[in-house]
Amino acid sequence: MDSLHLTDGSGLAIQFAGILMIAMLSFFTNRTVKRKSVDYWTRAWTCLAISLAALMASLYARPLQPFTAPVFFLGEYGFAYLFIAGCRNRATGALLTRRSLRWLVPAIAFSILLAQLSLARGDIFMFHSAVMALLFLTAYRALQPAREDGQAATGFSVMSAALFLLALDFALYVVSITVVSFNLGNLPVLYLRYSSVIDLILEILLGFGTVMVVMDDSRHEVEAANRELRAARDRLEVLARMDPLTEALNRHAFYSLVENRPEVPSTGVCGCVVVVDIDDLKPINDSVGHTAGDSVIRAVAGSIRSIIRAGDLLFRWGGDEFLILLFGIAEQDARNRIDGLNQKLSVFLVPGTQEPIKISVSFGIAAFEKLSGIEAAIDTADAEMYAGKQTRKQSGSLKREKSVHF
Repeated sequence: MDSLHLTDGSGLAIQFAGILMIAMLSFFTNRTVKRKSVDYWTRAWTCLAISLAALMASLYARPLQPFTAPVFFLGEYGFAYLFIAGCRNRATGALLTRRSLRWLVPAIAFSILLAQLSLARGDIFMFHSAVMALLFLTAYRALQPAREDGQAATGFSVMSAALFLLALDFALYVVSITVVSFNLGNLPVLYLRYSSVIDLILEILLGFGTVMVVMDDSRHEVEAANRELRAARDRLEVLARMDPLTEALNRHAFYSLVENRPEVPSTGVCGCVVVVDIDDLKPINDSVGHTAGDSVIRAVAGSIRSIIRAGDLLFRWGGDEFLILLFGIAEQDARNRIDGLNQKLSVFLVPGTQEPIKISVSFGIAAFEKLSGIEAAIDTADAEMYAGKQTRKQSGSLKREKSVHF
């Protein structure tokens, strides 16, 4: 990135070694992180390394200058162009297309022309410096959408600072070469002597910024993947605790509640347990079909939800059995609520059938004073439910016998 006539060989060698390391780092990063912007930046650093290699060749083998000079200029333009493409892709997602290659022909022609003129006049390099300054400013502006993003990474600030300073650096080349060419002073000669080191520092800053951007992007991707995994885990936990037919909680959810109950506050939790069993579900399955039986189960679950409160819990305890936890309610109030369940289910039209099906349930209720007493209350409520079911069956048998007798 120095004049073909005003370049310090040792400084250029240091610059070339530094750029080669950045290009290699970018190459290995590109193999690991598959992003188009990183691909463009890798090609850009490769072009700059080739450009500096051509410049070194021209210094140590001056007969090669007619061949290496165009490579130097074209490599620098390729570096700037591909870096702009990487910045645009990272900021807006824009991609290079075949139409983008239309700039290749004028770039080659301009590089050859500039190389030929530079061999005759060293001050021609000021035009090249002016072009490079404009290209770096273009890259700086290409990052504008990324800088305006509220979640912009620190790497964008580093890249922007490096691009701005590189544009300023090349603008100073224009001023320095102009001053030297017209013998207006000798101070710029010192600046041009160490220009390779200055360029390398700014280019390392630019490369460091690109690495920061890539690392920050990777971090965001990992965080997003972790959020998706947590959401998937939460969905699976919900599915594992929910009965898919009725969307009520299942036994797994109940035992998780009991096993993970708090020790001290549990003594302040009281309420009632209700065990509900659907009467004569098997005959419905046998006569109408299991699809109708599933509709009955869903209807019972929906009816239960309509009479319990938002803070109460409904569990599907078995095939045709439900468990209800009513918190902070007296036993008599719980019975008053559950007594209305059979009235809601008295006539139910099963999809696909012509005649309504009468549904009834048997239930048992038991109070509990703390969470640790819920399981004992379930046994009590289950026994009451079973006794009520047996009483109902016996009552139905007596009615049939009386009907036959008469």
